[in-house]
Amino acid sequence: MAAAIACRKRAATPFLDEVILAPPHLAKRGRFSPCPGAAAAQRPPLAVDPLDALRRVFPDAGPGELEACFAASGRDVHATVEACRARQRQAREREAAAAARVASAAARADGGGMEECAGVLVEQMSVAADVADARGRASLILKLVESAVASRAAAAAEAQAAALREENAALKARAEELERDNGVLRRGVAAQHRRQEELERDNGVLKRGVATLHRRQEEAERAAEELKKKVAELAAANYALGVQARGADSCRFQVFRGPDVF
Repeated sequence: MAAAIACRKRAATPFLDEVILAPPHLAKRGRFSPCPGAAAAQRPPLAVDPLDALRRVFPDAGPGELEACFAASGRDVHATVEACRARQRQAREREAAAAARVASAAARADGGGMEECAGVLVEQMSVAADVADARGRASLILKLVESAVASRAAAAAEAQAAALREENAALKARAEELERDNGVLRRGVAAQHRRQEELERDNGVLKRGVATLHRRQEEAERAAEELKKKVAELAAANYALGVQARGADSCRFQVFRGPDVF
């Protein structure tokens, strides 16, 4: 359709202003002058069909359209050219409005946009001049719909990609935060492990100290038992010595005592 519109923009002035030349065999003069009757009989008619001229200026217009416009303009070529140009401008404006409607409707995400595009397509088919024009209009509308749908899909993909990037950034920040927390926890666990090892070492020292004290206590108990035994032995020896001493004393003073007294 764009090619058709471009073809319709060609001006009519160069064609209307061109000079119609006589045929070459008439432009050349012979060495003798023929009689006036023979020259008049050989000269072709120089009249130009206005419809042919209009078809050359507007090659994309239908024959019936040019004839109707030519008749409505009072069979005036210049008026017909102006009327056809005005119709072309109106057609371009309608096509631009239809294209804007199609682009706006196709960009909508709901199903009503495609219905509106179908309505515009039906309207363009109804005003088409012939099959070729209808094919061009349909091709243009389909291209607009395809472009709008592709733009909408690209925008949706870009929005989804932006959302994914934002979500990825949030997840990355969360992962970094978890990594920091994990590092803190690892350091805490390592410190707790060191403290546990220190406590185990201290507990071992305490156990060894308790064992040493227990051994010392046992040794002290054994020493006490031995001391008790020695004390008992010494007490027995002392008692024996006392008995012996008393026996010796009794033997030495026996003459001064009676027989019934120790």
